Amino acid sequence: MPRIKTFYDELGVPRNANAAAIKHAFKEIAKIYHPDKNPPEKQGWAHEQMSRFNFIVETLLNPATRREYDDLVKKYEEIAISSRPARPRREQAAIEREYAQVSVEIMNLAGKYSNCRLKMMIGAIVGGLAAVMHLTAYFVPADIFQDFNITFAFTYFFTLIGGVMLIIGIADYLGRGQYRKRIHELEQRRSQLRARMYEVFVAE
Repeated sequence: MPRIKTFYDELGVPRNANAAAIKHAFKEIAKIYHPDKNPPEKQGWAHEQMSRFNFIVETLLNPATRREYDDLVKKYEEIAISSRPARPRREQAAIEREYAQVSVEIMNLAGKYSNCRLKMMIGAIVGGLAAVMHLTAYFVPADIFQDFNITFAFTYFFTLIGGVMLIIGIADYLGRGQYRKRIHELEQRRSQLRARMYEVFVAE
C-alpha cells in the first residue's frame, strides 16, 4: 500500500502523535513561517503558510476531525495513484478562504444566539437603573444629588443604551430559529469544504 503525504508529514510527526507532540511541532514551524519572523516582502507568503498550518493543527487536535481525516487518508491509500484527484494550488487556496469565511460566520451566528439572553438581561438592568436614577434626580431636591454630579444627559444616555441592548437581545432571541437553520446549513457546507481540503497527494 503506497503511503501518501499527510498532515502528519507536513508537521514532521508520526501518525500516532499525541496533542503535545503536535503542538510542539507547530511551535517549531511557527519559528520559520510566522510573519513576524519574515521580511516585509514575504509577509503574504508567510500568512498563507501559517493559515495552512493552523488548519492542519486545528484538524489534528480535534478528535472528531482527526478521526474523519484519518479515515480519508486510509481511503486514499487504498485507491490507485492515477485515480487520485489533482487540484491547482489557486483552487485549493480558494477553498481554504471559503472555509475560513464559513467558520467566521458560524462563530458570529453562534455568538449572537448564545448571547441573546445576556443582552436582554444587561439591557434591562442598565436601562432600569438609569431610568430609576433619572426619575430620582428629577423628583428629589437637587442639593441631595449635587455631590454625585448626576445630570439628565447622563441618565438619558444610559437609558438609551439599555433600551437598545434589550431590543437587540429580544430580536436575536426571536430569530434563534433562523440562526439555528443557518448554522446547520453552514456546518454542512464547512463539512463539504473540509472533505475537499483533506484530499491528500502522493509525497514526492
